[in-house]
Amino acid sequence: MRALIICHPTPKDIRSVIHLLDDDYVVAVDQAVLDLYKQRIKIDLAIGDFDSLKNHGVLTNLNVIKLAPEKDVTDTYQALLEANKMGPDEVIIIGGIGGDRIEHFMVHLMHFDAFNNLRIIDEHSEIFMLENQDLKVSFKGYVSIFAYPDAVVNLVGFKYPLNNYPLTQFDPLGISNEVTGDATISVKKGRVLVVLSKKDR
Repeated sequence: MRALIICHPTPKDIRSVIHLLDDDYVVAVDQAVLDLYKQRIKIDLAIGDFDSLKNHGVLTNLNVIKLAPEKDVTDTYQALLEANKMGPDEVIIIGGIGGDRIEHFMVHLMHFDAFNNLRIIDEHSEIFMLENQDLKVSFKGYVSIFAYPDAVVNLVGFKYPLNNYPLTQFDPLGISNEVTGDATISVKKGRVLVVLSKKDR
């Protein structure tokens, strides 16, 4: 079972971003409730302080957790905690990249520390974590890796290869690489965030 956490800014067509499954547990965060309502996607849980939701009527007949506006965690983090109670095999944040509140996206990147099976996706990008593992990559866009916070990495089959490179938290060397052949990211030590970004926008 997958837990899907839908956040603002929400993709205009979620079904074009991810194939929805019958057993997906769908959590709508705050104003994403309205987006899911418009796209006719079922909501298993609506969570937030709903200060951004203009039409509270859409909450009628939904399973709702109402949070206080003044709190120590974001609505999305609380949604992750609630979804994790379901014991999902995978947790995916859909949306939540960019938008007019960029600080929320920055916090989303911090959530990989507590939820290492997390993925974040939208129409243009996918973000996930690799820890002490190898991954074959055939992606045609830009492939970026960022240490989380430190890693030793090999990149084979990329325009800019690396061999046992000690990537540190504030080293931007891993940005905007491209696959040129049979490509593999090997994280020999530590953790990295991988960002896949489409070229055609």
